[in-house]
Amino acid sequence: MSQTPPARSNDFAQTFNAAHGEVGLSRVSVAHILQRIQADPAYLFGAELRRGAGQCPFHAPAPAPAEATVPAGAAPEEEPHPAEGEAAPGLPQDDADKIVVNSLLSLLFNRLRDHIAAKMPLDESGRLMLPLPPLSQHRLDPADRGAMAAAVPDAMCSVLRDATCHLLDALITGWVKELLLEEEHYRALGSGEISMDAAATFVLRTTLDNSALYQRAGYDMLSITKTGSHTAIHICWALVEAAPLLVSGKGAAFYDDLVRRSLKQIIPLSMASLGMLVHYMEQSGIEPHDGLAVHRLPKDQTAFVLDESGLIRLNADPIARFAKPGERYYTGCPAFYTTGLIKLYMDMVAALAIDYSVYDRVQEG
Repeated sequence: MSQTPPARSNDFAQTFNAAHGEVGLSRVSVAHILQRIQADPAYLFGAELRRGAGQCPFHAPAPAPAEATVPAGAAPEEEPHPAEGEAAPGLPQDDADKIVVNSLLSLLFNRLRDHIAAKMPLDESGRLMLPLPPLSQHRLDPADRGAMAAAVPDAMCSVLRDATCHLLDALITGWVKELLLEEEHYRALGSGEISMDAAATFVLRTTLDNSALYQRAGYDMLSITKTGSHTAIHICWALVEAAPLLVSGKGAAFYDDLVRRSLKQIIPLSMASLGMLVHYMEQSGIEPHDGLAVHRLPKDQTAFVLDESGLIRLNADPIARFAKPGERYYTGCPAFYTTGLIKLYMDMVAALAIDYSVYDRVQEG
């Protein structure tokens, strides 16, 4: 009798993508938009970018019925051209705004990646230095290694998560300040000259300011980047905490290797629509009820499982199909399109997990 073959690691990605389609969502890759901007930075100021960047696979307006005819001598009716800054026909304005914003964030995240790598605070031993989380209920200073070691595992994990987010907040704030200063520098020159990053910053800011979608959410360049980075750090910590739950009794080196090799199996979450991502995190136990990223992954989580090769992968069972009313297109997380940014977040978390003996501590209870 034949047996059901073990699940392959790419089953989740295929199922997740299909689930988007079942609720009428189509993914738009911004990779070609980034290529277009790199080839011609003037494209940043063109109307086509604001209307969905032209080449995206949007549905064309429905053709006229077969029996419809154009009266003799009359010119065929042309599709109306959208006004400046409006979406192309058949493309919801919110979706057009998402494409512009996520494309420009992806472009500027190259600077963010390099800024974080250059500005990460390290001590004399090369260990990452974490700030004191100002609102943490545990009142633990990550610099006090004795207190961190004596804390219960839940408190230690909470402080590490909280402090990592606060560290990133400071680094992201520095990145935004640099970009705004660069934009202002070229504006002050008055010559019309501008760098690509300064131009992208200007277009991103104005798009966010004029977008009903992002104004409803209260997002600007700083807050949207912080929120996305918190989610990424939350998932990286969840992967670290899942490893001893799935394979117990191993040493730190084993778990460090496991989570680093398993990162690519978790990447499909970064390719999802925001709604599908949030619902998956809620259904699987990654997202706590209060929505805060400071809570340790629960032992009854259903997001992470081992695949047939011993890597950690995502479980398709908690996938919940969701789309907002009128939503038709999504791009996935901007960081997905920025080479090395998600890996940098994973490297930070994995290094902290080793430094604070997280793998041993979470097995205590």
